[in-house]
Amino acid sequence: MATYPTPGEFPDFEQFMVDLFTPTATTVATLPATSADLQSKLPLIWVRTTGGTLDINAITYKAKVSVVAFGATRSEAQQLSVQIRTAMLGAPASRVNGVLVDYTEEIAAEEPKFQAPILRRGRGLTEVPDLDPLNQMVEVAFSIEARRQ
Repeated sequence: MATYPTPGEFPDFEQFMVDLFTPTATTVATLPATSADLQSKLPLIWVRTTGGTLDINAITYKAKVSVVAFGATRSEAQQLSVQIRTAMLGAPASRVNGVLVDYTEEIAAEEPKFQAPILRRGRGLTEVPDLDPLNQMVEVAFSIEARRQ
């Protein structure tokens, strides 16, 4: 059985977040296959690495990650996102399942959160706001820095 984290390698940032957030709610790196499966697992946290770069000296890797909180209601998802933010910003300098990260900060999510549908009318375009009370997710993004473990 392989040891985790792998000595001499940068951490698996998705696994780090799964370990960090699992005490708060079920945390996955891959969404359930169906909407019914997703609904049965609420509250749920979905984590993924969206990018990253190595510093000039090849000592520190800076990963960009996205975390989506799903709740039974938008309010529940927002409350879960606050717990996610608190856990992530409190993670530096503490070991999570053997992984030590140096620095975390909240950043703007790279993907658009909501693109309102556009209705064509006789005189131009009208944007329709997201007024759905069942919008069950809140996305937050972070930058995580860690050295080889």
